[in-house]
Amino acid sequence: MTTTIADTAFFDTDSLRLLRGGLALSVRAGDWRLDTPDGPVDFAGSDLGVPPTLSRLLRAYTRDDELVPVAHLPGGGITRLRAAVGDRLVPPERPPDGSARGVVLEYVRRQLAALAAADLAVRRGRPDAVHRMRVAARRLRGVFSAYPEVLGGRKLLREVGGALRWLGGELAPARDTEVHWARSRPWADERSDAYFAALTEEAGARARRALDSRRYVQLLNALDVLELVLAEEPRREWRKAARRPAAKVLPRLVRVVAADVDARVARVAALPAGPARDRAVHDVRKAAERLRYALEAAGAKPALREFQDLLGEFQDAVVAREHLRALAVRDGPVHDGEAAAAARCVEALPSAWHALREDLRPLWTGSGEGT
Repeated sequence: MTTTIADTAFFDTDSLRLLRGGLALSVRAGDWRLDTPDGPVDFAGSDLGVPPTLSRLLRAYTRDDELVPVAHLPGGGITRLRAAVGDRLVPPERPPDGSARGVVLEYVRRQLAALAAADLAVRRGRPDAVHRMRVAARRLRGVFSAYPEVLGGRKLLREVGGALRWLGGELAPARDTEVHWARSRPWADERSDAYFAALTEEAGARARRALDSRRYVQLLNALDVLELVLAEEPRREWRKAARRPAAKVLPRLVRVVAADVDARVARVAALPAGPARDRAVHDVRKAAERLRYALEAAGAKPALREFQDLLGEFQDAVVAREHLRALAVRDGPVHDGEAAAAARCVEALPSAWHALREDLRPLWTGSGEGT
């Protein structure tokens, strides 16, 4: 594309995926600029084509579609680009009401945007980016698990949920190693630092392979298809629960998720100390996450922080003991301290859940359905 010195060429996919995601990619005299909600990113290159580094950086938005010139303007900036191509950005119709599906689907859209933004942050090496990406994936899985009655498409929800589980599993070591290396600081020495450094490198490579894989792009495309299908299905074909006001339907479904947590906490209390109880507490943790995200999607402000912190402390203590065993530290004050921390968490779990359950009761008491 030929430009004059004063001109700025903007690149995007044919369907303007970048601009729809709040990004603008431009080049002027060989200087590339990516405008993002977090600020601009500059790259050196030429006017002849998008630098490969930039193309890889934007994969969550482009889905491997080619980046092509879409505008040729006398100045830069995302606002100027929007003005120039505004007629191509007409948003599709979306459910504007407070129906159960409309509310949950809006939450899903926010998490899709968060997933793409976190992907960009991961590729830029931004702090906490892997954690943000895992949380977005978990939130999507959580609402797909809690609300199939209002979203419909149970088979597709399960398939996409399974793909999100795969993504979380590929990202988990990078985040977990970061957390446990920090936890080891009080007792770490040269050998343990080398051990965690090797784990960090291996986990980072695993995460990069996942984000560069075809399977990941297929997941992103499947999420787009799911959102489109749910949004464009004629309202008359929705299930009754989907059409009803969210305040009448979602609390009942949240209660189902809470009941699952309740049963899992009771199971922990019935188990002796050992691997089976450790797995049971981990299952409580996952169920509590589903409850939190179901509440968020329903528009509630979940007060689960203290309960989740307790479960997180237990899990960190259990994993820390595994790292200690890998380092041949099988006894001593550090190992004993982690074992004691895990035991304290299990002991506190029933009362913490009881208090939380009482706090949550108003969310479904008098909801108008299923009470």
